[in-house]
Amino acid sequence: MSTINNVPKFFWIKDFIVEKGVNIGHNLFSLGHIIWLLIITDICIFVYRRYKKASKKDIDKFRKTCALILFILEYVKLIIVALMYPALIDSYIPIHLCSFAGFFIIFDALWPNNKLINSWWLYIFFPCGLLGVLSPSTTYPWFNFFAIHEFLFHGLLIVYGIFKMAIGEGEATYSGLWKSSLFIAIVMIPIYYIDVIFDKGYMLLTTPADFPLTILFWNIATPILGQIGYIALLLLMGLILFHTIYFISILKRKVKKKISN
Repeated sequence: MSTINNVPKFFWIKDFIVEKGVNIGHNLFSLGHIIWLLIITDICIFVYRRYKKASKKDIDKFRKTCALILFILEYVKLIIVALMYPALIDSYIPIHLCSFAGFFIIFDALWPNNKLINSWWLYIFFPCGLLGVLSPSTTYPWFNFFAIHEFLFHGLLIVYGIFKMAIGEGEATYSGLWKSSLFIAIVMIPIYYIDVIFDKGYMLLTTPADFPLTILFWNIATPILGQIGYIALLLLMGLILFHTIYFISILKRKVKKKISN
């Protein structure tokens, strides 16, 4: 297996790839990307059909299985970074927005159907999963641990969101929308200062990293209003996304009620 400094190519991390100037990344919506999207879509369809009328025992088992898998995925990545790239471990501390899902899914598995976590999953973690698979890091090649981890982790956020919708825990409320906005505001402020002080990018507030969508926002906003404009655009797009989810849910309920009548 090809190596750089004795690190197997399969485990090359993006910081390392960028530092070495190696161009081995993939293109957005290339064949490999489309295959991943089709696999995740098929799993979502299966999960929705399987658990829409499942027993309480099966639902509880699936919750705990997803929680365990998500937890393992997060900490296996941390262990690999710690062993192979110890100098970079501080950049991979799980205080990214998606990483919070790994904590809250455990609460959801142990104390199910909490309205607050239901709202957060619908408005925050489910969309984060969608954005993670639709606009993934393009620095990695397809056959790479971190690329595979990215799709497995974000794909599971989507699958779990679909599961919660199937069992009736995915109803959008307007109070849930603003509770989700408040959650983001509460975690965003301290993490922004951590990013600034330690030159990190945990919530992509100080850097767009290598994600095509955030790079697009950065290129639109920063030439006019600088970094503040970029953050403002992220917040605006977040509010638009939240309201889109809310209105889609309202429309879905109206259509379902009309059909039942």
